Order: sequence, then C-alpha cells, then structure tokens
Amino acid sequence: MTDNNSDNDFGQARQKRIASNAMVLFARIFIITIVNLYSVRYIIKGLGIEDYGIYNAIAGVVMTSSCLIPVLALSMQRFYSYTMGKGDFDKLKTLFSTGVNISLVFSLLIVVFFETLGLWFINTQLTIPDGRVAEAILVFHLSLFSFVFSLLQVPYTAAVFSNEQMGIYALISTIECIAKFAIAIMISYSSYDHLVYYCTGLFIVSIFVFFTYAIIAHHRYAECSYVHVKDRKLYKELLSFSGWTLYGALASVGMIQGSTILLNIYYGPVANAAFGIAVNVYNAFMSLTNSIVLAFRPSMVKTYAEDRQDLLGQLFYVCNKAIFLLLTCVAIPIIMETSTILNLWLGIVPENTSLYICLFVIFCLCLALHNPITIIIQSIGRIKNYHMTIETLMASCVPLTWLMFHIKLPSYSLFVIMISLCILAHAIRVLFLRCNHGFFSIKNYLMQFVAPCMSIAIANVIVTGWVHTMVHNCLLRLLAVCFTSILVTIIFTSLIGTSKTEREYIRKKIHI
Repeated sequence: MTDNNSDNDFGQARQKRIASNAMVLFARIFIITIVNLYSVRYIIKGLGIEDYGIYNAIAGVVMTSSCLIPVLALSMQRFYSYTMGKGDFDKLKTLFSTGVNISLVFSLLIVVFFETLGLWFINTQLTIPDGRVAEAILVFHLSLFSFVFSLLQVPYTAAVFSNEQMGIYALISTIECIAKFAIAIMISYSSYDHLVYYCTGLFIVSIFVFFTYAIIAHHRYAECSYVHVKDRKLYKELLSFSGWTLYGALASVGMIQGSTILLNIYYGPVANAAFGIAVNVYNAFMSLTNSIVLAFRPSMVKTYAEDRQDLLGQLFYVCNKAIFLLLTCVAIPIIMETSTILNLWLGIVPENTSLYICLFVIFCLCLALHNPITIIIQSIGRIKNYHMTIETLMASCVPLTWLMFHIKLPSYSLFVIMISLCILAHAIRVLFLRCNHGFFSIKNYLMQFVAPCMSIAIANVIVTGWVHTMVHNCLLRLLAVCFTSILVTIIFTSLIGTSKTEREYIRKKIHI
C-alpha cells in the first residue's frame, strides 16, 4: 500500500502541475481575449455591418461541423491520459496513428458533404444581398478548408495536452491570435475585396498553425510517429467514445450555429451581425472556462485511472469553484456595464447587441458548470446514456427556436430557450454523477459548492451593484465595478468559498 506521505507528495505534485498549467493558460487567455475582442472593431470597420453579417452566416454553415474538433480532441486526450495513467506507453504511438487516420477520413467526408449539400444550402436558403453571391461562395470554400486544417491538427494538440505541456499550446495559440489580429487591422488597406481578403488570411493562418503543431509534436513526443494500425478494436473504441461525445457536441453547435442560420433566415444579416458580436463574448467566456478545464482534465483522468478517489473528489470541487467564481467575477461587471463596454469597444453596434451579450453571459455561466461532471463521466467511460439523455434535451433548442421565430416572437426568445434547457440539463447531469460515482453526494455538492458559491455571487451582485449606482462617470464606473467584483470575490472566497483543507494548502504555498 502507498503510505500517507507518499499520497500527499503525489497530490501536491499534481496540484503544483495544475497550478502551473493554469497560470500559463490564464496568461494565454488574457492576451487572446483582449486581442480577439479588440480585433472585432477592425473587422467590422473593414467589412461593414452587412459583410460582417454575411461572414457570420457563411461561417456558421461550415461551423455546424466544428463539433468534430473538440470531440475528437477530447476523445484522444482521454485515451492518451488514461493510457499514461496506466503506464502503458507502448500503446501511445498506436493511439496517435489511429487519430491521424480518423482525422483524414473525417476531413474527406466533410469536404464532400459541404461541397454538395453545403453549396445548395447557401445558394437556396440563406439571405445574401444581390451582388455578393460570388464572394459568399468563395468565402464558403476558404472557411471550409480552414476548418479542415484545424481538424487535421487534432492528434498533435491532443499529444500536447496529454503531456500537460500547456506552454506550447499557449505560445502557438497566442501567435495565431496575433496573426489574425494583424489580418483584421489590414482589411481596410487591402485593394482586394475586403471579405475575400479576410477569409484568405484566416486560411493561410490555419495552414501555418497545422504545420507548426505537426513539426513540434514530431520532435518532442516519441508517440507522434505514424505507424500502420490494424487494430480494429482501437478504432472502434475511439469512434464509439467520439460518437457519443459527438452527439453531445452537436447540441452545443446546434444552439450557436443553428441560431446563426435561423437568425439569418428570419431576421437577415443585421441580426447576424449583432449575434456575431455577442458570440465573440461567448467565445471569450468559453475560452476562459476551457483554460481552467484544460489545466484540470488530464490530472482528473489520470487520478481516476490510478483509483485515487479522495484526490479526485478534491480536484472536482476545486475545478467547480474555479470555473464558477472566475466567471461570475467577470460576468457581473459585463452585465452591469454592457453599454459602456460596447461604446468603448466598438462604438456603433447593431440593434439588440447589448441584450444578446447579457443573455449570452448568463447562458455561459450555466453551461460552464457541466465540465467537471462530464470529465468524470467520460473518465468512467459510461457515456452512452449520459450523452443520449442530456444532449437529446439540448438538441431540442433548434426546433424550439424555429417554432418561436415562426410564430413571430422576438429574436431574443432563443436565449430564453437556451438558458432554460441548460439549467434543466445540469440538474440531470448531477443525478447521473450521483448514480455513477461513489465519491459524489448531492448533499455535499450543495453544501461544498452550490451554497458557498451562490452566497459569494449574491454578495458580489449587491456590493458591485451599489458601486454601480454611486459612480456616475462611465469610465470610472466601469473601472470601479471591475475592481469591486474582483475584490469581493477574493475576500468572500477566502472566508466562505474554500474548505479548511484548501485554506491550509494555500497557506503552505504562500508560506503564511
């Protein structure tokens, strides 16, 4: 048996690795979020509201298949991390090669599908202004092949994540972000059609990122060397896991990209532009969430494979708290100061943009909390019933949205549906975890996570809301609200948001 000191050393080493990776990913997301959000100003200025709406509609068609990237990446990361946790390093090379083969087949199928049915849909169903059809078709082709290169890089990024070397991921993604920002700045100076120029630039960046990951992975990781794979069982395991996870991801993509398409059909490019701006905020929130999840997921999967249930429980609650408290710390100032932020960020914006952003932020808070539960369910491997139940519920968002739009309800009704379904789905996720994992208790979940975190969020709203009413200068009020939200979160987290064990660990690390 492993003695207590050994267990503690192991747990502390793993927590140090998580903390280190989290710091790297937070630095990455801070830079990328600021650059991405600021670049929207240049994109809208260079393209104009109408072309920006066209781009979001066309890209929305291609991005209906974007769920394949996180699904395949998650599947490979899970198998990589689980195999590493078991110490079976000989299997890693076979896993990599299987992932490469699956990525190639999926890429071919996607190209065939979109170059046939995708073109038909754009030509017959979308609302595209006269005189912009040819440019829209070219944008479609460029967006499609940009997506293909992103899909092909998945086996390499999965290796980076599973080896928990987040610095490589942070560096490449930051370079990618800066390159896209440079393209956005240059739109207005291009002598070519601005919409075509922008999408061509994104296509070139996608090629660069793919080859960068491929070259680095081949040099750093022994498993990233292609071999011929005849093991049908391994293909079946990866595809089976990916298949049910894909079913889940389709619901998420359906809510975002399906809403983009429905908005275009019922409300036109201007509504698409407003939704596209709000989606940038949604993406920033999801990137922030993913930076936390990426820091925890490999360790949680490896800890499960090593059957260290106590440590897994600790990681579960810490991950939940980190996600919720960090997001609320950011969400409250955004909701209170949306108009000021939009004025500083973009200036003139389409109608309903502010409302869309506030509702998207609430949706993000609800959606992000599924991650720690899903990691454990996927580690167990019992994902069929989980995804079938949860995602069938979430997939109903698209037909319900269509119904709301068909009976002439306002465009923001789609968010009411999204948020309602997300809350109901989370309750079901909690029940699934209770039924499938021994360490989990609904009572402990309510007492250790829900009660303290909701108390902190309510305190934050009250105190920050008071500051919001007391300061009248827009810029000073924004700064005061942001500072207050951070300060309140830190103070109340230290008082009621952490357990005695967590506080003792923090004191040791900062030598209090």
